[in-house]
Amino acid sequence: MDIESAAPALAPCGDGGFSGFRVGRHDLGRWSWERAPAPEASDLAAGEILVTADKFAFTANNITYGRLDEPMPFARFFPAADGWQYIPVWGFATVTASRAAGIGVGARIYGFLPMASHLRLRPDHLRGSRFVDGAAHRQGLPPTYNEYVLTDRTGQDEADEDLHLVLRPLFSLSFFCAAFLAQEGGFGARRIIISSASSKTALGLALLVKRSTLGACELVGLTSAGHVGFVRRHGAYDAVLPYAEIATLSPVPTVYVDIAGNAAVRRAVHHRLGPVLRHSARVGFTHWETLDDRAGAELLPGPQPTLFFTADHIVARRRQWGADGLKSRLADAWQAFAAEAACWLTIDKAAGHAAVERVYRAVLDGRVPPDKAHILSVGAA
Repeated sequence: MDIESAAPALAPCGDGGFSGFRVGRHDLGRWSWERAPAPEASDLAAGEILVTADKFAFTANNITYGRLDEPMPFARFFPAADGWQYIPVWGFATVTASRAAGIGVGARIYGFLPMASHLRLRPDHLRGSRFVDGAAHRQGLPPTYNEYVLTDRTGQDEADEDLHLVLRPLFSLSFFCAAFLAQEGGFGARRIIISSASSKTALGLALLVKRSTLGACELVGLTSAGHVGFVRRHGAYDAVLPYAEIATLSPVPTVYVDIAGNAAVRRAVHHRLGPVLRHSARVGFTHWETLDDRAGAELLPGPQPTLFFTADHIVARRRQWGADGLKSRLADAWQAFAAEAACWLTIDKAAGHAAVERVYRAVLDGRVPPDKAHILSVGAA
């Protein structure tokens, strides 16, 4: 297959050639490996770099990236041949060739990568330890996902890398959602209900809510029957209910934070609590297999669900607190969550095509326990 016509954002590199894991654009249960020979570093255009992917995390959040078209078409980040897509992952990579000023071979980066062995980038707006990919097809996409960090310029501790890969992208959603709820005074509610309570995003949000001005609100976690035991043992919530018991919720002023994205659960919450709901936020899609494309237009009792798009809130908080203020608050919150998560989270690491397929299938099928996570490496073809 002609790699340049099939996937212009990807460039084979290295002794073993290019290897990329792609999945069906409209069928996540279909996948294949794309392979190509390695070109010479001299094939780079001026201003470009080639990076070799070292490792990346793969969680249910990445399945969401593969499923969504709106508000963010994640398939645009790393274009693939018709009918295919490269699911974005957060990972570390090493620069193996460079024709970009200020970035040398051997530099290490953190940011959005495809599930592939190599990637071609065009660093733009290099300031200190950060740059954005200036490739034409990524113009207009949110800068949050276009930015890369040169980690050897930040002093990041390599011992914390694995926890960072698994949790930091998810925690960003937790942080900005908690900041939004606090800014709104919890919409005057006395209770906050969070679905997909066992998810890492929900656990981060629960921790931050308890540490915020909303700490007096009752915090209720909704989860599947199989995860009730884990969530209760974790202790993040004042009460934990399986989805089947939504009808037992008492009618007190409530904010609903929908991380599951399960249309049936959302309907049940609204029909039970509609008159006392103060706000309903669609935050996540951990139950990707239950997504109903018509659900967003469905009229439900109470306030209509409002989509929470993290990129917009990042911009808003940066304007409110300033870049340094945002960085400081986020760092403090992250340290608290990382220390807590290290006590209950187990991270498994694996490399190679068979491992990638095995983990992908397990995450897709929802067979990964909430206290487990995976870090992978594709390797060269």
